[in-house]
Amino acid sequence: MATLKDIAQRVGVSVTTVSRVLNGKGSISWETKDKVFEAIEELDYHPNEMARSLVNRNSHLIGLIVPYIDHAFFSTLTAAVEDACYNAGYKLLLCASGGQGDREREQLTTLRSNNVAGVLVCSRQESAPLETVDMPKVSIERTIEGVPSVSCDNYQGGVLAAQELLASGCKAPLLLGNRIISMYLPAYLRYQGFLETCQKAGVACGEYYIDAEDLFGKDLENDLQRAKERFPETDGIFATSDILAARIQSASQDLFPEWGVPLIGFDGVDVSEYCNISTVAQPVCEMGQLAVKLLIDRINGEEVPESSILPVSFIRRGSSGYME
Repeated sequence: MATLKDIAQRVGVSVTTVSRVLNGKGSISWETKDKVFEAIEELDYHPNEMARSLVNRNSHLIGLIVPYIDHAFFSTLTAAVEDACYNAGYKLLLCASGGQGDREREQLTTLRSNNVAGVLVCSRQESAPLETVDMPKVSIERTIEGVPSVSCDNYQGGVLAAQELLASGCKAPLLLGNRIISMYLPAYLRYQGFLETCQKAGVACGEYYIDAEDLFGKDLENDLQRAKERFPETDGIFATSDILAARIQSASQDLFPEWGVPLIGFDGVDVSEYCNISTVAQPVCEMGQLAVKLLIDRINGEEVPESSILPVSFIRRGSSGYME
């Protein structure tokens, strides 16, 4: 079996140079790279998938960057992406950025160094580093100029949530969500759809936003206290994610047992079912599958739509009062 030393001797370079070529590091001339690739092929050296992709100049690796993997939406999405990659003959390299822009940039550099064929990114940054990456790419739940994107119909989701609360008899509904830092996040549209539907119905709607984006609602008890003080007439709540809805349900039972108001979430992930919460369901798995398909089409040089928006649906459970 051939080794790095065998390749280095064949090309007439050091083992370190061969290693740098394989890992995409250092300033190596294309002439040397080509000689290393040829030696790898001639000696049938296949240390891993990355090396095989370098030899063939056609990687079967796809990168995915998500903010978190322990959040229900992103874990569901990741599972769907991995399954779609596997069925298409690709392997997935997963990165979790923690919602940090600098970390996203480092991860994009790492993925490019590992010769991924393309990258999927769920960026929540105001300035997405994906714009500067020269490789096939698709954005999920984020609009970036010149990059194909996949999202759900967030606006219609907000409309459905408002319609449910209004039909439940709510006269002072409250929108409670994370402060959207960028108009390029399609989630902004679910807020807009909710507020405009309430406005058209002549109903004044309260708005309370968690100042620092907290997708897990870790400080929600304090936020709920402030929201109730600011909007004491609240008779229905639209939480802009199922995680927030579940935390609102739990915290309000302990802190405000008298605040038994209709509650609606957004996402359609498992926690909404466990907690019997009505929700606007995103087709999360379908979004992941479509994103992979579009990316592979781009890898193969095919044209794809600039924006793909999938429909949402409403799942009525025990937390909202309207019954057909």
